[in-house]
This record gives sequence, structure tokens and C-alpha cells, in this order.
Amino acid sequence: MRKGLILALVLTQFGVLAYMAGEREWIRQRGEQIYLRTAPIDPRDPMRGDYVSLSYGLNLVDISRYRGKIPAAQLKRGTPVYALLKGGADDVYELDYLSDQAPPGGIYLRGQVNRDVLSGHIAVSYGIEQYFVEQGSGRAIESRRDGRDGIQVPLEMAVAVGSNGLSVLRGYRWSQLGIGFEQINPANNTESISLNWDSATIAQRSPVMVITLQNVSDTELKIADNETHCGFSLQSLGDTSRSFSPADNSCLSFVLREDDLITLAPGEAYRIELNMGSPRWYVVERGSAVSSALVASAANERFRLVYQAPRVLSGADIPSLWRGSLATPAFSVRGRVD
Repeated sequence: MRKGLILALVLTQFGVLAYMAGEREWIRQRGEQIYLRTAPIDPRDPMRGDYVSLSYGLNLVDISRYRGKIPAAQLKRGTPVYALLKGGADDVYELDYLSDQAPPGGIYLRGQVNRDVLSGHIAVSYGIEQYFVEQGSGRAIESRRDGRDGIQVPLEMAVAVGSNGLSVLRGYRWSQLGIGFEQINPANNTESISLNWDSATIAQRSPVMVITLQNVSDTELKIADNETHCGFSLQSLGDTSRSFSPADNSCLSFVLREDDLITLAPGEAYRIELNMGSPRWYVVERGSAVSSALVASAANERFRLVYQAPRVLSGADIPSLWRGSLATPAFSVRGRVD
């Protein structure tokens, strides 16, 4: 009797595993195919020869984009969540909103919270954060993607999505636009950081971020930026107990104008310098009404700079305009870069 029970349990486990494998293979073959653009990852995760570690913008979700019955602050590790997606150019999808309830329609990914909510951000995994490749070829992919030559080229992962939100990786392609990042004059002297600095001292002590956008395709691309660099925004990573948001909201309504277009031939690059001591990059900590420079109030926090294609007015047709977003590696003003 006991042997029969053990055998039944073993067979049940094999049956469950076979069902799960069969379901994933069915989705791989029959699921809706979309593309998700990858974000930078922390290279402290060891490079492997047989898989590539992946990160997406929808792995870290601001609570302002959460809609659910459970309050965002009460979401715990392991809580099931659902990321509703919206389509963009070239079948690249981005997050619309996150919920603890399956959406009634549309394309969505089923995931789970992978840590308790910190500083206004929800960390989520979807089971598509590792892409297995032929043994040894992972290093070549990592080398190009992670900017060993100064320009990071994101992967755009082909993802098959089932009607229940289960997602399976099918392959990848390279983004047409790459991004480079360099930090000049980081504020390494921790004792010199003071809230009493005047604006000139803050600007001098703050690092300058050099951003490069390069056309890595074989066709002409158009990007957009203006005199106040509204094509770029500052994003807090939210990996501490503190929460920061940009103080300057003048670029929230950045709409494409003809004068903002920048044409890049194949291999051509657009390069700018952004001084983090400028009021354009001041931040506000949650619960405070006072804005300040990163070097004064957030020296230990990590941020990314994000290029975001501007909103295009309905009916406008801009051939070869690159659409979507690209993020730099994470940084702090003291020079730590992931």
C-alpha cells in the first residue's frame, strides 16, 4: 500500500512536469509573438557561456502604474501580478499598467513580486529573465549588449505569450539604436557633500553625464531632442528605503516638433553632456516639498538616465523615427556604475 502511494505521488509529479513542459512548448509554437526591449543589467551577475541574464523595464514598476485590489505597499514576495502591455513600433511592447488581477483582455504577462515593495517601486519577475543559448555563445552576446566598446546595444527579445499570461522566450534581435554612457568628475569626497552649498558649488561638485546615442543599424534613423534635453529623463531605481522623483516637470508634455528631429546615418552618433548640478535634474524626496541636486540629497542613491522618443501627434507620419526608450546603466553621483 505504501509503495503504491509513493509510486502514485512520483507519477503525479512527473505528470505535472510533463504538463508544464507541454504547455510552454504549445505557447512557444502557438502563442502571440511580441518583442520586449531589454534594459541594462548589473554585471555583478556572473557571465555564463550557456545563458544570458535579461532585465526589462517592466521588471521594476513605479507604484503610480499599479492598479489592483491589494494596496501596492502591501504586496509581498511571491504575490501573483499581471502586466498589461501596449504595442509600439516594430512590435516592441511596453508596460501599460500592473495589477494583482488578470486583465479582461489584451496581451499581458503573468509574473510575481520578487521582493517586498521598497520606496515606491514594485520588483517583478516573469520567468523570462534568462535566455539559454548554445554553450559558449552567451559571452559574445553579453559583450555586444553590455557595451564593451562603449556603446550598449539592447536585445529585443521575441516572446510568445499565452492567453493566460504565461510567456516563453523564442529568440532575439538587436535594437537599431545603441546607447553609451560616461560619468565625468564624480563626487567622491563624501565629507564635502553639504546642503549649504550655493548653486555654483553644487554645479561644480556634481558629475557630468555624457550620453551617446548611436545608429547601429544599416539604415537611416531619426531621434529627437531639444535645447533643454527633454528627450532624456532621470529614473530612480528605488532599491533603498528612500524615494525620489524629478522636480522639473517641464518635459512631461514633450511632443515632437520638426526642429527637434536629429537624423543619424548608419554608424553616426548624437552626443550630449548633462550636468547633474543643473536645476533641470533636481529631485524631490517623497514627503518633502524641497528640491535639490543629487549630490546634495541623494548621493548614495542609484539612478538611470532614459532616452524616450517623444509623443507624436495623431496622424503624423515620421519615416525612420526610432520609437521607444533606452536606459543607461545605473549610477550614483559618487561614481558607482553598474
